[in-house]
Amino acid sequence: MKYSVIYNGFWNREAPDAVRRLSEAFARHGHTVTVLKHTDCVVSVAPTVSVAPFAAGDAVLFWDKDTRLAKALEQMGVRVYNTASSIALCDDKSETHRVLAAHGIPMPQTFLAPMAYTEVTEAAEPFLCTAEQALGYPLVVKECFGSLGEQVYLANDPAQLRELAYGMRHRPFLLQRFVSEAAGEDRRLYVVGDRVVAAMCRRNAVDFRANIALGGEALPYTPTAAEEALALRCCRVLGLQFAGVDLLTNGMVCEVNSNAQMAGITACTGVDIADHIVTYVLEQEERRA
Repeated sequence: MKYSVIYNGFWNREAPDAVRRLSEAFARHGHTVTVLKHTDCVVSVAPTVSVAPFAAGDAVLFWDKDTRLAKALEQMGVRVYNTASSIALCDDKSETHRVLAAHGIPMPQTFLAPMAYTEVTEAAEPFLCTAEQALGYPLVVKECFGSLGEQVYLANDPAQLRELAYGMRHRPFLLQRFVSEAAGEDRRLYVVGDRVVAAMCRRNAVDFRANIALGGEALPYTPTAAEEALALRCCRVLGLQFAGVDLLTNGMVCEVNSNAQMAGITACTGVDIADHIVTYVLEQEERRA
């Protein structure tokens, strides 16, 4: 049995910060780990499912969103952290909201745009009219696939909404009520296993998005018991073994990230997130032995 960490080879020419931290944590625990780009993995699905260079019984920390690769690994008997199904639920924000809503998780009112094969046309007007009447302005326009806050926008009037919606072309998106009292601020709770291991408050004075990558600052934060319970519940519902759960200041869930960045929260709180994740994986594997 061997341990590996997989990251996206198209997005990163070399191992990103989180992967380096995870690799170093494995080494501190006395384990050799293989670091691979997802483009280094060769998937064959006929006549049988196999993924080179893996074997049944291996364990993989999957720091990517190529769920087809993750599913193939699972099918051939490789244990994948997080699982393919949980990564898929987090990667598609429409699925995140749909599943969490089914379990009564509090979130801003959200409308899912109808799927467009090539581009959004006037056929979307009934959806846009209904959503804007229910949500009011400003409202949040969010692409279903994105990270670091870069695919999240604010529409201040009907013209801006249509400019953004029509500009999506074939990309799926959702519309969401803008929570003005939470603008530019959120709380990220990092969950590993069955507990919250660290939390920070993110504040951005110049943008409604609190993301550090967009200029936000991070401060250590002590979550309430209710916030911790909510973050843990989100992870259980989505089947996540570790994740960053973003809560608005009004107690609603904003997003859940299966591969949440760890540099900012580690620097802010002093908590070694990578070590917590690796410790969790090793404990799970020891129980299987």
